[in-house]
Order: sequence, then C-alpha cells, then structure tokens
Amino acid sequence: MSRDERLWALERFVGGIDELKTVLGPQTAPGVDRAKAQLMAAMAARDRGDRPEAILALARGMSELAALGDSLGPAEGAMMRAVTGELIKGLAAEDKEAVEQNLAIIQGQAGTPKKPGPG
Repeated sequence: MSRDERLWALERFVGGIDELKTVLGPQTAPGVDRAKAQLMAAMAARDRGDRPEAILALARGMSELAALGDSLGPAEGAMMRAVTGELIKGLAAEDKEAVEQNLAIIQGQAGTPKKPGPG
C-alpha cells in the first residue's frame, strides 16, 4: 500500500484542493485558499486531540467550498451545501464510510467542469 493510500481522506482531499482553481477558474483562488487554510487548521486540531475545534474548522472550510459551488450554478451550490452537511455529520458521528463517501462526491464534482449551456 502506498503512502497516499494510507492517508486519511481529508489529507488526500487537501492535497488536491488547489486543482479547484483550475476547474472553477482563477477568480475562485481566494475562496479555495481560505478553505484550504481552514481544512489544514482542522487537521492540526484533530492531531492535537481537539475534536470540537477540528469539526468547527472543517465546517468552516467545507462551507467555503460549498459557496464556491454557487459559481457553477444554484443547483450545484445547493448540492454542495447538502453534501457538505452530510460530510460534517459523518465526522461528528465518527462514521468514516460517510466521510469517505461524501468527500468522493465533492472530489468528483470538483473534477468535472461543467460545460456551458447553449446561448
């Protein structure tokens, strides 16, 4: 098993988060950077055993990312907020499967740029 395969889902997610700047456009860079900083703070809090602060920082970071979904359209933004809520619930319940599943959805959405509609 490679080192990357052993990383917790959040580490893998943060490791690729800068790709969102390419997918969503350079105008989203400040929001992506704010989200990344919060997610890194969440990992640091987790590592020092401060679970409440870890969940709070994670919620802030994921909320920042969910707001970026609005740049893809209202439906995309609403879906990202819903998935983010489920991710945070999974973390609070220590449900690793829910965390992995919801991060996979977020990563999948982030990696699939939307084609502009006709017009």
